Amino acid sequence: MARRFVIALALSAATVVAAFGDGAGGVSCGFQTASYPFLESVRVVNNSIGLATYGGFGYSVHDHMISGGFGYVITDPTGSSELVGGFGGVISGVRILRLPIQISIVSWTGLGGIYAGVDPRGQGRGYFCVSEELSLELGLPVTRWLMPVVYAGYQVTGNLVPGSAFQSFLSYSPVVGVRLAWGRFY
Repeated sequence: MARRFVIALALSAATVVAAFGDGAGGVSCGFQTASYPFLESVRVVNNSIGLATYGGFGYSVHDHMISGGFGYVITDPTGSSELVGGFGGVISGVRILRLPIQISIVSWTGLGGIYAGVDPRGQGRGYFCVSEELSLELGLPVTRWLMPVVYAGYQVTGNLVPGSAFQSFLSYSPVVGVRLAWGRFY
């Protein structure tokens, strides 16, 4: 139900953004990984839990500077853990190249909550967390208004409360994913 709501919200935002100005909105799907595709031999420090993110976003571009917002849910696609959560936050970055492909470096900074299952005492473990993802995005505008995007980056998520910051819950991992954006691309 939450995933459908986020997708509907993203599609609505994408329609508004597409009508006005330079920018876009859309849907996103990403995955934590232990290494980057095509760079399996490169060691990347991580404690990948294998989580997936699904959500929506919207942003504008002014003088190559990107600013906007996002919301996404976190799930464990394997179902092996009870970890779920959600984040909302700000997007900021820079668009390096506009055509024939779009290349951007983007920061996704958010606040949200993580439920990490039941501890040995039978208590639920919930955390208020901060998340930071820095990614390189490559987009191919297939029309003036539609652009599929692939991205690779690094994500760090840690608890703020309860407990000492970044001690009770900490996830750091490479991330890869795809985004589908609607907007104004050329």
